[in-house]
Amino acid sequence: MLDRIIDNVVELIRKDEYFLDYASYPLKGTECNAEVILKDEAAVISGVEIVSGVCERFNIKAEFLYKDGDLVKKGKVAQIHGDAYNILICERSILNVLSFMSAIATKVRKLVEKADGKVQIAATRKTIPFTGELQKIAVLHGGGDTHRLNLSDCAMIKDNHIKLYGSITRAVNEVKKHLSFTKKIEVEAETLEMAVEACQAGSDIVMLDNFSPQEVCRAARFIKERYPDVIVEISGGVNPDNIEEYVCEYIDVISIGRITSEVKYVDYSLEVL
Repeated sequence: MLDRIIDNVVELIRKDEYFLDYASYPLKGTECNAEVILKDEAAVISGVEIVSGVCERFNIKAEFLYKDGDLVKKGKVAQIHGDAYNILICERSILNVLSFMSAIATKVRKLVEKADGKVQIAATRKTIPFTGELQKIAVLHGGGDTHRLNLSDCAMIKDNHIKLYGSITRAVNEVKKHLSFTKKIEVEAETLEMAVEACQAGSDIVMLDNFSPQEVCRAARFIKERYPDVIVEISGGVNPDNIEEYVCEYIDVISIGRITSEVKYVDYSLEVL
């Protein structure tokens, strides 16, 4: 997968270069040393492996001082050496990858620390179009769970499915006719009654959607006491400011769309020496 992502970034750089970069062309053939600098106070770095692969395609030597998932303090994170033209045409794209992915990894790490190992923190499929793979990799680097990577990863029965099937029970039964034994069924439940029906129908995972902190813990306890093998996930209404209110011993997973739907870049720069 990484090779394909690297190919995509290289293609973006070549499209950006188009015919040639007029501002950088006179520097072609000039040897150049540069550093990648983290300008923010601290961040969980993500994108190192991808950026290193991109640099290799342009015969740029990139020596990172950290690996993906490391907590990095303000200052130098990598040393770069190569043809000045190649470094300059790659500069913005490789910084964008690092800034974008590190932003997500840093946000996830903070949430994981707030959860204190009591629940798993997961992403959702609320990814920014065309960047989902980068975002999911960054979630891993931050210590989170990717959740579904695609529609076939897990049969997730949501509100519109239930309306079209007519009931949760029928939805689960119909999906089971086609689902491989290697896959799980998850049902989105807006009420405790829906969650119980999902458990009775044989759902592997129940996602309690948009419950209040008080309601969700009571519902999760009710489910776990009766269906201990069912995974209880909660989502909706949870954010970095209130996540601690939702942490409960009966909840297995908290999935948060804002992990990937709202991104504030981490500030990196490339400085020629």
